[in-house]
Amino acid sequence: MLTIKSNLLLLSRYYWLILLVFIAFVVSFVLYVRAEKAIDHANETRHVSILLAAELRQSSDDLTRMVRTYVVTGNPLYQQHFREILAIREGKAPRPVDYQNCYWDLVLGDDHRPQRSEPAASLLQRMADAGFTPEEMTMLAKAKANSDALTRTEWAAMHLVAANPPFGSPQRQQAIRMLHDEAYHRAKASIMEPIAEFNRMSAQRTLLAVRDAERYALQLRFVLFAFGLLLLPLLWGLRRNLHHVLGASVAELHGSIARLGSGDFSQPMVHQGADTSSVMGWLAETRRKLQLLEDERQRADARNQRLTGLYDALSQCNQAIVRSRTEHELFEQICQAAVEHGGMKMVWVGLLDEDASHIRPLCAHGSGTGYLADLPLLTDTANPLSQGPTGRAVLSGQAQWCQDFKNDPSTAPWHARAAQYGWGSSAALPLQRNGKVIGALTLYSAETHAFDEAARKLIEEMVMDLDYALDGFQREQLRHEADIALQQSEQRLRTIIETEPECIKVVNRDGQLLEINRAGMAMLQADSLQQIQALGLLHFVMPDYHAAFMHLHQQVMAGHSGMLEFEITGLQGQRRWLETHAAPMRGEQGEVSMLLAITRDITVRKQNEQHIRYLAHYDALTGLPNRVRLEEEAERVLAQQSDGDAALTLMFLDLDHFKDINDSLGHSVGDALLVQLAARLRQLLPADALLSRLGGDEFILLLPTVTAEGARVLADTLLQDIAQPYWVAPYDLNISASIGIAVYPQDGEDLETLSRRADAAMYLAKKAGRSCYRFYTAAIQEKAARHLQLVNALRVALEQQQFTIHYQPQLSMADGRLVGAEALLRWKHPELGPVSPAEFIPVAEDCGLILPIGEWILRQAVRQARQWRDQGLELVMAVNLSAVQFRQADLPALVARILQEEGLPANCLELELTEGVAMYDPQQAIAVMNALHEQGVRMSIDDFGTGYSSLNLLKQFRVYKLKIDQTFVRDIVTDPDDRAIVAAIIHMAENLGMLTIAEGVETEEQHALLREQGCKELQGYLFSRPVPAAEFAEFARHRAAAR
Repeated sequence: MLTIKSNLLLLSRYYWLILLVFIAFVVSFVLYVRAEKAIDHANETRHVSILLAAELRQSSDDLTRMVRTYVVTGNPLYQQHFREILAIREGKAPRPVDYQNCYWDLVLGDDHRPQRSEPAASLLQRMADAGFTPEEMTMLAKAKANSDALTRTEWAAMHLVAANPPFGSPQRQQAIRMLHDEAYHRAKASIMEPIAEFNRMSAQRTLLAVRDAERYALQLRFVLFAFGLLLLPLLWGLRRNLHHVLGASVAELHGSIARLGSGDFSQPMVHQGADTSSVMGWLAETRRKLQLLEDERQRADARNQRLTGLYDALSQCNQAIVRSRTEHELFEQICQAAVEHGGMKMVWVGLLDEDASHIRPLCAHGSGTGYLADLPLLTDTANPLSQGPTGRAVLSGQAQWCQDFKNDPSTAPWHARAAQYGWGSSAALPLQRNGKVIGALTLYSAETHAFDEAARKLIEEMVMDLDYALDGFQREQLRHEADIALQQSEQRLRTIIETEPECIKVVNRDGQLLEINRAGMAMLQADSLQQIQALGLLHFVMPDYHAAFMHLHQQVMAGHSGMLEFEITGLQGQRRWLETHAAPMRGEQGEVSMLLAITRDITVRKQNEQHIRYLAHYDALTGLPNRVRLEEEAERVLAQQSDGDAALTLMFLDLDHFKDINDSLGHSVGDALLVQLAARLRQLLPADALLSRLGGDEFILLLPTVTAEGARVLADTLLQDIAQPYWVAPYDLNISASIGIAVYPQDGEDLETLSRRADAAMYLAKKAGRSCYRFYTAAIQEKAARHLQLVNALRVALEQQQFTIHYQPQLSMADGRLVGAEALLRWKHPELGPVSPAEFIPVAEDCGLILPIGEWILRQAVRQARQWRDQGLELVMAVNLSAVQFRQADLPALVARILQEEGLPANCLELELTEGVAMYDPQQAIAVMNALHEQGVRMSIDDFGTGYSSLNLLKQFRVYKLKIDQTFVRDIVTDPDDRAIVAAIIHMAENLGMLTIAEGVETEEQHALLREQGCKELQGYLFSRPVPAAEFAEFARHRAAAR
């Protein structure tokens, strides 16, 4: 085995050899990097040569294009470009960025330049700076010279047309020939030949340079690889030799030295092999000797520290005896002092239970107190569990010292626990009160033989002091119990009074306060009884209640109980409502000497009563009068209108589309808007007007002195101010309102009639376009009566089968073939007669009957289409959908169910909806159309052109047909505008891949124009009116026979 000296010599040789090889490796790497850069430089030179030659060729081509264009067009702009190209090539003008590319191909007639310019530079100078060989420069100079010679010919051609002669003139024709004859092409070839030769020479030169550099770089790669392979075994040998010298790894050596430096000698140092002359061997021997010295020092320090700690614990024990107020507190401090100052592992105190059969742990401190949780400690001498140190100390009354707890046979039942908690020795000393054993103090130390003679004396002295303290606690407890018994009765009564949440006070005959509890002082906002006595009780009572308060006092002093509600002001200014019940207090002779009053705070109750009264008459949100308050005020105002000419107007105001704000922005924004509106309306109304909110966005304005003309002016003002913007953070909102006006007495003589008729006038304003007002008229009454009549009639129309369906044919423009039928609802009432769909369908939508009616129409039309299909008549049945139907969430499911139940294929059903319905909620419309389209149902837009379609949305709709509204078809022959609109709709539909059908076709002229415009399908009186199913079937048979 090599010695440490030979290992160090070999280590030195490895080091110098590795250093030399590494230097050679670095030099080779530097040379390799330079070779790679040489390759890059050669490639860059080759690229530059190609670019410069291309730029020379491109400039010649650009000159030719500019001069030819100028000669043909005579546009001076191209002559200017010609001059600019020459100036850039000669270095007399700035050169644009990326000029070697298609720069002049991008400069058009507007002379807009695609790139910015950089400093001017001559093309020949740039070629010279590129480092070309003299032979290459000769070729480039020759090409440049030939180009300059050609330029003179081009100048001569431009000179011929300088006066801009006509295109067929001899001068212009001569100029054109000069730029296109054989001589011109030979001159161009004389430019390109030197450029081609230059490209060949440059490519050959740069290619040789690249190959030489690559060959040199490859040789250097092999050299680098060889030096790298040589380094590997050298580094491995260096590591192996270094490991022998150190005797361990560097990390292990560093850790061992760090532990020695920090004074940690406990962990052994392991070195490889038997060679103790290694560094690690030397360190291991040093650690062993230091550990022996450290162990001896620690044993001495531990003994001294243990005794010092016990003295400190004894001192703390004596202080605890003086400070502690209870035995339990004393025991806790003794245990804590013994652990924290005496160095014990764990200390606990246990007391005998009432029958003295068990020792119950009372308190403990230190590590392992969980040991006591289920520890059985008995005092039965026959039980082995009673023979531990604590049990023996209690039974014998003598201290028990166990110097090796884990190996002592008497502690065998507890050896496992001792090992778990790390206890080496223990001491158990009995505790006595008046000479009788009541328990034990048990101490555990982590060390064996921890309780030497000195330690025993100190612990026994501490227990003696503890016994004396226990005797004192017993004496103090007896005295304390006597005091408690004396004070108990008075304390109970005082506790009841002071904890009572209501005020309890005692007042003498003179009205002077004698006693008051804390609740009473809190009501008066006083800090003490003396503070209230100095002011007197009457000081706190509001002046309006002084007389009643004094009367109550006199009544009670006369021997009668009483009750009073009154208001007070506290010392801090807070006002309260109180309810007091007072009763007389009699002396030994039965005389009334004082009164006892119990007072409660009823402020919240009074506030609630006031708030209830307020809510009964006012709107909680805006603070405006509600309907109850309005009725009261209206009754008063109308009672004063005894003169028939007296002015009184009632307005019914309703916001337009207020629901949209609540739905889109939230009810909190809508509420804030209503509050601002109420404040704005208050400022606009006369002083004697009453503004009331009925609920939601409905307001009633009662105007006692406003005439009909004044109401007109006020309504205009209200509409203008209401339309002003509202700021409800973070939204800037705009709203409008509709107002209905009823005038007393011609429109009604009571609030109910006036408000109902103003409401009817308001709905008329809504239908007139909103943001306006309307006065109540007799026509409104008639319309309302008609509306009510239709609503009542509609409710039984379905049950009594008053509805019928007529069908209007839809024909193909190409061959006149019957392709479809539109189902149209008809209603003939037994008393009202025929009712127009334009009248009763809006009524059905308003009263919610359109859904069952719409479902009935859809089912009847699908059933009829299936019957015709069974008879051989195949066509598409078109059914109109109302807005309410289309917004129905289960519409696709309803359509699918009816188709399935009636047995009609989905592609035989076409559902029509108007533009307005589709655009109301585009995203929902797209979803519904997609669902119907997936079923195979066809969708079409009815009355197209009368709404406000978004073309962007229209292309997203699954629509296959647009129906041109009859308003455009009616005047298509005479009105050019209608004709243009129809043509635009047809053209747009074709581009979107949709069909078009024209409704309302009544004349052959209309038919001809629609054919000319390319309309695909027709519908109208020209062919047939809407007819019952039987007549429609007859029409279909005649149509088929005629074809």
